Formats: sequence, C-alpha cells, structure tokens
Amino acid sequence: MSGFAGVVSLDGAPPDTRLLERIAETLAFRGPDGTHITTKPGAGFCFTFLRTGPAPQCPSQPCSLDGRVWLLGDVRLDGRDDLRRKLEQHGDEIGEDVTDEELLLRAWHRWREDTLAELIGDYSFALWDAEAKHLCCVRDLTGARPFFYGRVRNHLYFTNTLNALRCTPEISSALDNHFIGDFLLQGWCSYPERTAFQGISRLPAGHTLLFSRNQCDVRRFSSVPIEAPLYLKREEEYVEQFRSLLEQAVLDRLPRGPAAIFMSGGLDSTSLAAVAVQCARKRALPLDLRAFTIDHQPLFDDQEGVLASVAARHLGISIEVQSGAIDFPYADWHSSPPPLPEPFHEPFQSQYVKHNQRVAQYAAVAFYGYGGDGVLTGQTWPFLKDLVWGLKFGMIARTFGKYVLTQGRIPPLRAGLRAKFRRLIKPSDPMAAYPPWLASGFAQKMCLRDRWQELQRPNEGPHPWHPKAFGTLNSSYWPAVLEGDDAGRSGAAVEGRSPFLDLRVQRFLLRVPPVPLGINKELIRRMVSGLLPEEIRSRPKTPFAGDQVALQVRAHGWSPLPVRVPPRALHEFVDWERFRAELETSTVTFPWPNLRPISLVHWLHCIENGQPIQ
Repeated sequence: MSGFAGVVSLDGAPPDTRLLERIAETLAFRGPDGTHITTKPGAGFCFTFLRTGPAPQCPSQPCSLDGRVWLLGDVRLDGRDDLRRKLEQHGDEIGEDVTDEELLLRAWHRWREDTLAELIGDYSFALWDAEAKHLCCVRDLTGARPFFYGRVRNHLYFTNTLNALRCTPEISSALDNHFIGDFLLQGWCSYPERTAFQGISRLPAGHTLLFSRNQCDVRRFSSVPIEAPLYLKREEEYVEQFRSLLEQAVLDRLPRGPAAIFMSGGLDSTSLAAVAVQCARKRALPLDLRAFTIDHQPLFDDQEGVLASVAARHLGISIEVQSGAIDFPYADWHSSPPPLPEPFHEPFQSQYVKHNQRVAQYAAVAFYGYGGDGVLTGQTWPFLKDLVWGLKFGMIARTFGKYVLTQGRIPPLRAGLRAKFRRLIKPSDPMAAYPPWLASGFAQKMCLRDRWQELQRPNEGPHPWHPKAFGTLNSSYWPAVLEGDDAGRSGAAVEGRSPFLDLRVQRFLLRVPPVPLGINKELIRRMVSGLLPEEIRSRPKTPFAGDQVALQVRAHGWSPLPVRVPPRALHEFVDWERFRAELETSTVTFPWPNLRPISLVHWLHCIENGQPIQ
C-alpha cells in the first residue's frame, strides 16, 4: 500500500522541510513507484506511491479538485459504479477511468461528512481544507489500512506508518503502559485507540478524527448493522447470492497484472483462488495469479504444502512453497527491516518477513483468506434461542429436523454447555493462567488482575444469530490482525486484500440462518463444488498441526535460554528473575504465552538502538 504522512498547523506555520524529507525516507519502502513531498501554508505532505489496481490511481498526492480541499491517503474503493451513478444523478459527469481519489473528492464536495456512509473498501486518508484550516481523517470499518496520529499543541502529525511519526522529535516516545500490559497478558493490545507510545494514537476502525481551531474529536462514523434475517425458499439461492457477492469482492480487488495469494491447504484461501480463476475465465480477463505457501516438513507431518500444491495444479496456477522448518524462533529479528513499530509476539517474525519479501518480488497485491470463519463456523445455540423466543416452532421443526434427517445427528450447538457443566462440578480458577512473572508494582498500578478477567470474557455483540462474529467485526480484532500483515511490519511493498471481509459479503452472511449453511463452512463448500479437488472441498477445519517452538526444541535443541540481558525499561514490566526461573523449570514445550517477555526484550532492544525510550 502507498505510504503517506502529513503535518498541519492551525497557526499557519510553515512545515519543517528537513523533517518531511526524513519522513519520506521512512516511507520509501511502501512506495517504490514514486515519492512526492509537498508544502503549503500551514501544511506539509509526503507520499510514496505503490501501483496496484485494478482501478486507476492518482500517482501523486496530495490531490485536489478545487485547490482548497486536499486529499492525502491510501484509498481503494469497492462499489465504484454505484457511487459513480449516485454522483451522476446529481449532475456530475464522471468517466469510467476516474481514479478512486477523484471519486472520493467528488463525493466529499457533494455530501461532505455524509460521504462516509457511501464509502466501502479499504482506506485511510486525510482531507485538509486549507481555507477553513480543518482536517478530517478517516479509517475504514474493517481497519484494513492503518492510521496513526500525534498532536503537539496546535500541530497534528498523521501517517499510515507508525515509525514515520517517531521521526518527529516533538512527539514523546515514552511507552504506553496500557499497551504493554495488554501485550504481556494476551500478546496484543485490544485498546483500539492506543499504540505502544504515549504520544502516538491509533485511529480506530470506522472512526473519523476532526481537527480544527475548535475541536480535536474522534468519532465513530460507521459500524456493522444488524439487519433483517434473510429467508429464501431454497438453500441454493443462498449459495448463488454468496457466490455473486464473493465474485464481485474478488473482482474489485484483482489487479490486471501479477497477483499473489497466501494459500494453505485449507478451504478459505483455496476457495478464493478458485473464484479468481473462475471470474477471469468467465470475463476473459488476464490472470497472473501465483500461490505462496509455507510448509514445515520434515519438522512435522505438515499437509499444507502438499494440499496447496494439489489445489494449484487443479486450478492451473503456479505455486511457490517455502520451507518453514529451517527457521529458529527469534532468528534475525534485529536484521529484519523495518524495525518493528510495536511489540509483536511472533517468534518466527523473520520467516514472515522473508515470505513477504519473496511475494513482493512477484506482485504488489496479495490475497488473504481472512474472514471465512466467524459466521460460517458460528453458533447454532443463539439461532435456536431466537426461534424459541419468537415462537417459531414450525421453523425449528423444519430446519433442525431436516438437518437431523440428512446428517444423522443434531446440529452442533456450540453453547459451551459442557464447559459450564465441568465448571459447575469442578470450579476452575479464572486466574490460573495469569502470568506469574509480571512485575508486582506494574500489575498493581495498571490493575492487571482485573484487566485479565475482563479479557477472559467472550467478545459478543447483540446480534440474535451470530453474536460472536458480529462482536468481532465491530471490535479491534480484525484491525489488529490486518495490521499484523501490513507493510509496516514486513518492510515489503505488498498490499494485502481480504475478499471475505468485504462488507457486502459479511453483511450478507450475518443475515443467513446458521442451519445448515453456517455449520462447518457448508456455504463455502457448496459454492466451490466442482471448482476444487474433493479432498480439499470436504477437508474438515484443521488447526495448525504443531507448536513450532516446542518442535524446534525437540528436533534441533533450540532453547530460549540463556535469555538476552534485558534493557532497563523491561524491569518496570517484568519480574525478570522470576521469569528466568519459570523458563528454567518449565517443560520443553515453552508455551508461547511464556515467551512474551522475550518478544518484548527483542523489540525494546531494536527501538533503543534507533531512538532511546524516554
């Protein structure tokens, strides 16, 4: 994805050109197709361009229609034709080759902030009204594109690359204790607005930031709605509607040049590849799609590479299989560019970086299979309760009765009844897995025991049929996952795209009755009937077959001991002596949660080498 950064000053002070040049250097890895630095009264902007497609792009930013309102950002719109038609109904004449940036600017001139309700796609951007000295920053609902900002008096700095803000001496680099606490408890931070640094904030997904003389407000502008259930006469109608929506989601994201797909041997990513191939054939479009897979043979009996290769041969696309068995935990963390912007609990980060760098040599766009779970592996229990409360006993008899007759078993309720029964018989200690190595003063100051219990509660929303999937879509979960694959983490100029997370697709899925098509991805399995080999289409959902850390310990004798000497900053958060004792007395598996302090140590060393922590 293209890189961007800007600074606006409400008092009209000229921007620091040397700072803009340093920021542009930090953004260069994102945009190999051009770098632009622009200064205006009270504002300065940097933009590095990555050519992706399929829609036309504006290669130079900021861009404007009237010389007053300027757009800077990373914008990829879905439903372009629908938005174009709405604008034409108001008298605009717009050609089919219009860029996404121009479409957005035209809509903004027409509807101002009401425009945001009309936008779907992957985007984060800023609109600067130079005359009114008003800045509006926006991040899309799924959080596919990051957005960071820092305010220093009457200056606002913003970017899609956290490390770019750390070039700014005025912005504090003091660590954010809430972020670090969450990281040590669960491996990531679920506060949507926080970053690892007190002086830098993250714009939550589906929110705007309004900055002017009178305000600096963050507001939610969109959320996934709860819509009326969709009742169709035949199950095949659900399959056809799903196929149509997913095909459109793939087409909107499929470049006309080379494209990559991170493909395992599972159902989701192979289904996307199959849909891409089918769409290209139906529309006589050129398709240059290559699959990239990590295989862990002979570390364990990993079938992902084998099955992904079977799918690739069946679809007629090329595939590259990279070995993951040769990588040790925490290998080459210090030499993997760019420096990790935040703590990241992934011991095999270097493997991920190498994989992305290899993809970047082939294509600028890569597809992910994210979003195929959720609704399609959801719960039956909320659906049954909703029907009972609605006195829809006839539907219960038809829906559940047909499933029992055809499958020979009742639908899996996934109500957690067994776990509740076990807890009733033998109550469990909710604090049993609480990390014992947290520094006591830090844990007390940040109320981490209370935070731990808060994080154990299920993330559910008020949706009557799909509460878990709905809660996840409106939370910080997907933004955190997608940021984990952002170019800011890998240093590779690759733009990730996730068709299953297309809002049109997810809103449809939330309206589909869970039985039978929401059980074990039945809807996807029926959609790809005849498109994928049967051994993949009928393959049950398979968790990752082994703990890579434990396997490397057993196979090659890797050990986290002796641990590196931690930086002084770590002792505020971790009782290091107790942590070392835990490692020395633990079993060979070294459970991943127990390695979080090591991930934090590596990150602290990386950033201290670049810029001291205050």
